[in-house]
Amino acid sequence: MATSANAIARGAIVAIGLILLAIATQARWTGQPALAAEAPPVAPAPSVVAGGGVTLHSVSVSFPNSDSTFPGGAEAAAINNDCLICHSAGMVLDQANLSRAAWQAEVEKMRDAFKAPFAAEDIPAIVDYLTNLRNVMSQTAGRQPDAKHGAVIVAQGTAAGAPPCAQCHAFNGVSDASGAFPRLAGQSAFYLAAQLRDFASGVRASAIMTPIAKALSPDDIADVTAYFAVNAPFLPLKAPSAAHVKRGEELAKAGGPEKVHCDNCHGPGGSGEPPAIPYLGGQYAHYIAFTLQMWQEGFRKNSPDAMAVITKTLDDQEILAVAAYYQQVPSTLKTVGSQGKD
Repeated sequence: MATSANAIARGAIVAIGLILLAIATQARWTGQPALAAEAPPVAPAPSVVAGGGVTLHSVSVSFPNSDSTFPGGAEAAAINNDCLICHSAGMVLDQANLSRAAWQAEVEKMRDAFKAPFAAEDIPAIVDYLTNLRNVMSQTAGRQPDAKHGAVIVAQGTAAGAPPCAQCHAFNGVSDASGAFPRLAGQSAFYLAAQLRDFASGVRASAIMTPIAKALSPDDIADVTAYFAVNAPFLPLKAPSAAHVKRGEELAKAGGPEKVHCDNCHGPGGSGEPPAIPYLGGQYAHYIAFTLQMWQEGFRKNSPDAMAVITKTLDDQEILAVAAYYQQVPSTLKTVGSQGKD
């Protein structure tokens, strides 16, 4: 009876997800009002912390004294609005513990080679930020994530009421290829944990994921995301329209008038920029199209300065094209496993 009940519950969850996704996507392409799986939440207070007179998103470290500018005169908003769109304030957490000299070289390269919008006089402040961030965060770090416990949650759920993740995302995180549920395998734990916290707080609202995320403790989130951060094979999928793939590749690599090309943030072939920016290569086209629509319609609130703006430059056919292109990327690579690495 327990097995039968679990099967019925799983079937119900999958059916609900497929119905919501199909209604929302089909309605969008036919010009009808869409029922979205993610409903518009109440806008939360922005998570911005000030340090030493300079305000950067997400974290706080010691900076040279100033008002709202770096010593060289550039406002801190230049970093928030330009650099941190791609390089989140917490990105350094999962990167190598570079020396100050190494970070200095990286910052100089960003300014000189990539024309990042800050003055040479501001390089020491930015290097301080990068060098000190890991130390600041490690002071409050608790237990190490337990991926084995994460596997238990995936298979069995939690006593607090979270159902097994495998019901929708499969035990290895590859989901079922329908596009109703995203592929999770190989996404960074940092990114996955951020999404779960957004679901729990209401920054992302989903009839399915919000109650699940609320039933997970911080340790549960750390453990289950550590488990899913491991790569798994890509499922064989039907080849998408060649015309869609060609147009999607153009958009991903070059963008267009007043468009930011996708690879600029998500890496070549949508390989991702961990820990903050997810891979897209191999993600299911139906899910990519759906979630782009959610940003476009304002139902997702967790990337207001980037994705919410960028998606408004895309029309319906361009969304379908980008989604088709990224889904088929792994099948064009000699080493499929290279996608989604952390």
